[in-house]
Amino acid sequence: MPSMKMRDIRIGEAIMYNNEVWVIFDRHEQTRGNLRTYWQIKLKHLERGNVVEQRFSPDDNVEKVILNREEWEYLYRDGDMFVFMHPTSYEQINVNTTHVPDLQQGFMVPNMRIGLLKIEDKVVQVEMPQTVEVEVTDAPDAARGDTATSVTKVATIETGAKVRVPGHIHKGDRIKIRTEDGEFRGRVGQ
Repeated sequence: MPSMKMRDIRIGEAIMYNNEVWVIFDRHEQTRGNLRTYWQIKLKHLERGNVVEQRFSPDDNVEKVILNREEWEYLYRDGDMFVFMHPTSYEQINVNTTHVPDLQQGFMVPNMRIGLLKIEDKVVQVEMPQTVEVEVTDAPDAARGDTATSVTKVATIETGAKVRVPGHIHKGDRIKIRTEDGEFRGRVGQ
């Protein structure tokens, strides 16, 4: 892995820090009075997802990690593994469910395109799209007269996950959900 100066590393690139792979999430150059300049860096752990702040000198040497992003198609879940297929070579790989946060696992719809981040041939992270389109399979009726305020209810989507939706959503509607937090983003095709 190439060694670089911290000042040459950009947001979104990965580095080795404490023998683990971290992605630069945010960085700010700071200078205090007549002291030397330093970089205040937010690092996101590639596998665990936790974020830490660390201070680096611009001249600190760090190992840059080359991440390869490939687009794969999600097929199905097999126990504690997700099965993905490459769209052109039709090669299939199994990825452990720990690479996808628990909340986002409920939004994995078969045949959706997902980015896999790899270091050499090892998958280190599954990149979900920002939003997914899903069908509502069960939604209770809203109470009569609850139209003046923004009333929400819990609906079940095709993957079995439960999401909070507005009262006007019914069984059979296609909706958009933000995968980061499961927030309702609107109806599809309306």
